[in-house]
Amino acid sequence: MAPIAKTSSERIAVLGELLREISHAQSPSEITRSFVTGYRRIRQVDMHMAVSVRGLEPGQYKITRMISPEQTRAGDVEEYASADPWRNWEQIPAHECGLIAELISTPEPKLRTHLRVDDDPVLGDAAAGLGSCLAIPLYDAGEAQNWTVTFRRDPEGFTHADLEQSYLVANLVGTATRNLLALQQNRELNKKLERQFEEVARVQQTLLPRKTPEIPGLSIATSYLTSQQAGGDYYDFFRLPDGEWGILIADVSGHGAAAATVMAMLHAILHGYAGPDFQPHSIISYVNRRLVEAELEGMFVTAFLAVYDPEDGKLRYARSGHNPPLLKKAGSAEVRAIDGQAVPPLGIFADGYEPVSNDLALDSGDTLVLYTDGITEEFGPDREMFGVEGLDKALRDCTGEPECVIDSVHAALFRHTGKRARSDDQTLVVMRYLGKPGADA
Repeated sequence: MAPIAKTSSERIAVLGELLREISHAQSPSEITRSFVTGYRRIRQVDMHMAVSVRGLEPGQYKITRMISPEQTRAGDVEEYASADPWRNWEQIPAHECGLIAELISTPEPKLRTHLRVDDDPVLGDAAAGLGSCLAIPLYDAGEAQNWTVTFRRDPEGFTHADLEQSYLVANLVGTATRNLLALQQNRELNKKLERQFEEVARVQQTLLPRKTPEIPGLSIATSYLTSQQAGGDYYDFFRLPDGEWGILIADVSGHGAAAATVMAMLHAILHGYAGPDFQPHSIISYVNRRLVEAELEGMFVTAFLAVYDPEDGKLRYARSGHNPPLLKKAGSAEVRAIDGQAVPPLGIFADGYEPVSNDLALDSGDTLVLYTDGITEEFGPDREMFGVEGLDKALRDCTGEPECVIDSVHAALFRHTGKRARSDDQTLVVMRYLGKPGADA
């Protein structure tokens, strides 16, 4: 056991060491251990206990921790510091009599000298020979929920200066302990949320195509990058009657489990569509009706759905509140938006919802880029958005080959943000038209 600091400079040195140790603490028990050890180097202590009235009837209390005179003499504070009374709260007996009941009867600090507690009904023999004590209330939201009670054998072992100092220091340490406990709880909650987000991400991944299909006349590349918060990006390919293909990109509003749930609903609705009309506007109208019936409670889905016919290289498409795709023309730097007629996002309106199918003729070598707003709405350090302009430039800076487009967009985003992390999911579906199957490209 370290000797008691006797001079002011020695006490200041011990306090400095105590405060530095507390600043490194990662758990309430580490704070308690540092405080009790440091406090005993500043002031002689023969017995120390922690008392709580939290959640008890008026007049009741529980002794949650105690260092006996024998442990004090041996310098053993480990049992006191490592105790977790809240885990075994129900097993700790409640009392309502004795010296402790008198000390905590009003929420003010107490100094008692010339004690006689040899026959205390709660402390019993442990208090034999103790002559003075300090009882310090620890406030939580303005209420004295916990107390520290410190004893000395000396009948005049404490002064009013000791009372003032202990009153302040104990409550500052108590506040630090509560803050660290809240931080610890937040960390545990964050770990749980991270695990939930990982589960959500795994669900989302199972809903995406396992591999990119081979569609006659098209060269295709896709990219699906998730943010730290699971979002609602979704893309898919559907084989339709008569050799046609459905190509979809969508974005569910919001993040987390709710977005993943709506994404799963969208997947099921689309894969369960049985026609008979496979025009884009008919499919979109059906999906909207089903999502409205599901009552998404403020959530919605933006979508771009194209039906591609390999026989003539034509696309028919319908757009529901989604970003217009970009078309990079073959052999040139021209990039333009394919906006056409559009309707609001899916899942909001039932009445008057009339999607329109638009036609797009592709020339051999044209590249069509479908994307979600997690790309264009990514901010740089100066809070400037990447924007459609940034995406246009990335397309102009590449050959138009799908893989080149994706690499160029990712590189441009990194230059813009300076980081790999993303604030939202970022999805790209890039298709280059190779010409009619069997024809010279």
